[in-house]
Amino acid sequence: MSSKHHHYAPLRKVFALSVELAGSYAGGYKRSLGLFTLAFIAQGIAFCLFYPLLKAVFAPTFVLGDVLFWFGWMTFFSLLFCVLKWMGHDFDYSGYIAEVTHDLRTKLGSALRQMPQEELSRYKTGELNAIFSSNVDESVIHMGVVASLFLQITVVPLVVLVVSFFIEWRLALVMLCFIPMVIPLYLWKRRAGIVEKSEFNEANARLEAGFVEYVQGLPVLRALNQTGKNAQNLNEEILHVKRVQAQGIDASTLPLLIMGVLIEVTLLVLLGVGSYLVDETLLALPTLAAMLVIVSRLSEPLSLFLGVIPMFDLMDSAFLHIKSILNTKPLERQTPYEVPKTFDVDVENVDFSYRGERDKALDNVSLSFKERTLNAIVGTSGSGKTTLTKLLMRYADPQKGTIRIGGADVRAMDNEILMRHFSVVFQDVYLFDDTILNNIRMGRADASDEEVEEAAKSAFCHEFIARLPQGYQTRIGDIGGSLSGGERQRISIARAILKNAPIVILDEPTAALDTESEVAVQKAIDALVRDKTIIVIAHRLSTISGADTICVFHEGRLVEEGTHESLVAKEGKYHAMWRAQQRIKAWNLSTHVC
Repeated sequence: MSSKHHHYAPLRKVFALSVELAGSYAGGYKRSLGLFTLAFIAQGIAFCLFYPLLKAVFAPTFVLGDVLFWFGWMTFFSLLFCVLKWMGHDFDYSGYIAEVTHDLRTKLGSALRQMPQEELSRYKTGELNAIFSSNVDESVIHMGVVASLFLQITVVPLVVLVVSFFIEWRLALVMLCFIPMVIPLYLWKRRAGIVEKSEFNEANARLEAGFVEYVQGLPVLRALNQTGKNAQNLNEEILHVKRVQAQGIDASTLPLLIMGVLIEVTLLVLLGVGSYLVDETLLALPTLAAMLVIVSRLSEPLSLFLGVIPMFDLMDSAFLHIKSILNTKPLERQTPYEVPKTFDVDVENVDFSYRGERDKALDNVSLSFKERTLNAIVGTSGSGKTTLTKLLMRYADPQKGTIRIGGADVRAMDNEILMRHFSVVFQDVYLFDDTILNNIRMGRADASDEEVEEAAKSAFCHEFIARLPQGYQTRIGDIGGSLSGGERQRISIARAILKNAPIVILDEPTAALDTESEVAVQKAIDALVRDKTIIVIAHRLSTISGADTICVFHEGRLVEEGTHESLVAKEGKYHAMWRAQQRIKAWNLSTHVC
């Protein structure tokens, strides 16, 4: 077993979280728990009526009226138990569970929309998928059922024990002596369960990562003739999951077996003590018979006690994952609210470090981009180029300094208004599994079909879309990888053209394209950037030699700023980068000539 220290939540905390996540339906959930409690009190009373019923049956003088009287009361409380339990399950049967899960997923969706991008990027896609699907189901769908089972295995024995003290306190004392023995079994089971779940989740995560890596790398593995070796690695992860499962089953089964033995021993001790008391005429035989019947009836729900415990740990684990998202606070908006007056971009003395990182991604950066100008950001990988553009769109707030759009501090702007000012074309294009029409329309939701088509024409993608069997109604998922990188890029540019934002950020959108695709995409970009404030993250310096301002970054600092000519003449960092790229270009040309 793992040596890690694992904690489990007290049951009162699980209950409090259940009520909290029930949200507006918390009242119905509490009512359900109240009805369950009353139902199992009624069931406990029905069991206890075995005492007077058997006493009447085995009385020296049999009186049918007495038997029917106690049998009638037993029937009444049994029916009351059924009615109250049915009413308690109204929370499950009337669709409240579906409403709670719907509301919870809606809250999670809202929290994700407001979550700072820095926080969101810390989650893996698989984690978010699990929280939205299985975690919500695990925490909500079992709420009513688990509560019902838990109350059954606690309330009914408690009622029986209390009543038994008034009937025959000596036998009740024997039952009471066995209760403390259940507590260490309960603690043992919870510890074993939480360790088992933690290690199983860790093993599953490793298996999932290995499987995804294997599937995604199959083309490369086949080319290298290494599919067997990596399949062996995957098989080891599968065997590891099997071992963890086996260890978990062994560790969690033993407490259940001991619980079963404990119940049997309790019955035997009651029988032995009761027989002695009967023999000594200290106890009536019907009373002993009634107690043995009652305890035997309780053995089944008591044996379920430890089996229900893992459900609480499952719910608690799911609750914590959900709460981690719901408790993440959005970035605070400063007051008074501000609205941009122009489309200038100003960065003043900005410091920024990613969470958990000691080094600064940006160190005392100050720069200005005037509206309707072409501005380039260059530098080696990790120099802070992408970080700066993220902060412009408020991916996170800098630890120091200010970022303004048109004179307005981005921290004092409504997020929707802020994002309305930006169009972004990334190097890696992401298209949704929807129609091409709807993928472009995401740039502006209220755009007509004609406006979408006009944007596609401006991005030079109308022709290849028209050739598709269903044209603009073709789903991206259906055609999959049949779209080239250039075609996918032009669709994303059409989306940006339709949005028509005044500030455009280009993250080297042509870097991974062939020459023909690059020419087509460049034409689309030319249509996008007319009369806009352009910010280009550039890797190939030849593409931005005509920029109004070039900012050179190195290790998070802005080390040079100016036009191409002035920076080359300065013979600094930019000059070295330019010379290096020119040598590579000359080498490539000489290679082709040869």
